Amino acid sequence: DVSFAAFSWPKGRLSGTKQLAMRQATLMCLTSSTTPYLLATLGGPNDWSYLFPATSAAQRAVLAEVFAKFQASLHVLSDELDEYSASVEVAARSFPDNFGMWVTNPRYMRTAVDI
Repeated sequence: DVSFAAFSWPKGRLSGTKQLAMRQATLMCLTSSTTPYLLATLGGPNDWSYLFPATSAAQRAVLAEVFAKFQASLHVLSDELDEYSASVEVAARSFPDNFGMWVTNPRYMRTAVDI
């Protein structure tokens, strides 16, 4: 809605233009598709390793190994963040420092490969 939240508007006007409304709507449509979760398992339902271009079977194997190591590191990080978020120490802190680390946990993050 360019009358409420426009990227820009002409000098002296209180809202954006119709063209800007269409640009904003187009951008929203192109970036709102569902993307796979960052945390994945090779060959699993959220496996996005197919995005790595490989020119040979050997290169595909190397890329699969890199993906597996990256995912293993993400799993370790996610488990550590889950443990931290569930700890009594965090819950005992005063507001606003008493929240877990859910926003940065790769278990809940999605990739951004839309455009």
